[in-house]
Amino acid sequence: MLIDVHCHFFTKNVMTESIIKLEGALSRLERLSNPLATKENAQMVTAGKNGLEFINTAIQNTPQEMYEIMKKDYGCDFIAVPLMLDLSYAFLAPNDKAFENKKTLARTLKKISEKRRMNVSNLKLNNIAEFMERKLDIYDRSVLGVDVFQRSYEEQINDLITIKDALPNRVYPFFSIDPRRNEEFSGGVISEIKKYVGKDKSFIGLKLYTSLGYSPTHPVLFEGDDSVYGYCEKNNIPITIHSSLEGFSHMLDQNYVEGDIYYPYSGLPIPALDAYEDGIVKYDKNVRSLIFNEITAERQILLNHPKLWFKVLDKFPDLKINFAHFGGIIQMSKFANDNQTGFWPKYIIELMETYPNVYTDLSCYYNKENNPNYLKDIYHNVYLKLSESVKSRVMYGSDYFMLSLFDTDLKDYIDAFRKAFGNDFKQISEINPIHFLELTLPLRGNVNRSMFK
Repeated sequence: MLIDVHCHFFTKNVMTESIIKLEGALSRLERLSNPLATKENAQMVTAGKNGLEFINTAIQNTPQEMYEIMKKDYGCDFIAVPLMLDLSYAFLAPNDKAFENKKTLARTLKKISEKRRMNVSNLKLNNIAEFMERKLDIYDRSVLGVDVFQRSYEEQINDLITIKDALPNRVYPFFSIDPRRNEEFSGGVISEIKKYVGKDKSFIGLKLYTSLGYSPTHPVLFEGDDSVYGYCEKNNIPITIHSSLEGFSHMLDQNYVEGDIYYPYSGLPIPALDAYEDGIVKYDKNVRSLIFNEITAERQILLNHPKLWFKVLDKFPDLKINFAHFGGIIQMSKFANDNQTGFWPKYIIELMETYPNVYTDLSCYYNKENNPNYLKDIYHNVYLKLSESVKSRVMYGSDYFMLSLFDTDLKDYIDAFRKAFGNDFKQISEINPIHFLELTLPLRGNVNRSMFK
């Protein structure tokens, strides 16, 4: 049975206070008002429509309805692995030490919002303009409080428990935590993991997204007898992490980081306290620049570089962890064509060769360069060159419904994968995910069952 190990069922309870704040989406809309950039306007119109479709998917559909949409596009019954995302401190830090003046960020965002409100109102794209106008009030209000995402976090939990109860053998969610919230829970975040995650619980695994502002070696994750990694390693709980230069990140100019960062000047992970005064990391790229990709890449490098994860796995070598996105489609396309700036997949392969429980997934592999052979290039130039051991830990994922941001239809997406990977598609979409999740499902065809012992 097809298993999608990387998808999302975010709904209006999450979207109305989080996704509409994505600076990249709003900046695209602003740039539409430039009458001189005719070609760029056409591209931005497409981006705006994609963003509208993306947000409308969340507002209009419940998680159960999203599952049915995916099932129709896949053309078969399937297993979904929806991943949570704890966005609690994406825009505001948890304490004054981490961000000395929260109002500075709020004022900056408000100015940007007001400027864009004026630009959006001048657009002829009435459906987009009206939609954004309705949402900007929420945007303005929601940047002022520390606990902006508290409700959305709880709603994600409720949504995923509901769909798990409705489809217990078809949906296996991953729980999300932010170690900086440790003091917010009685018993710390480890108590929340014990409450929600396990073979007999609503969530089968854990999702971490360190570029939201914390280190992979944060003490709550990394240190002590009851560390998150120690608990997951002991209880064989799988973890999925974002592992790409693209994606999302926090938007603060600076934040206090406990644990290590990747220090570009040395090429090594070092304590944030050694690199920055009082451990307060200061970023060159900030929300005022409006270049979302650069903001994200800087934070992904500092807080999520694969070398940081070598340190994690050196201490917890049996940790079962999925490095999602295999470096991302941009890095992978470069790597597949011998472009040495595509370094991220190389490190993930090294991790997989070194540690037996390290996996990766090929999620959000949209056709960025309009190249009909892009997946075939990856299959022939990367996948087929992997050792058999590493191949057994590569998995299929869609990143639904994020795909809509890249003008990618799920049906076309899986058709491209099936065509590119041929007989090996079953390996990445069924056999390897069953091993990662430790599901007891019947396998079709000739399968080496010794790998599941």
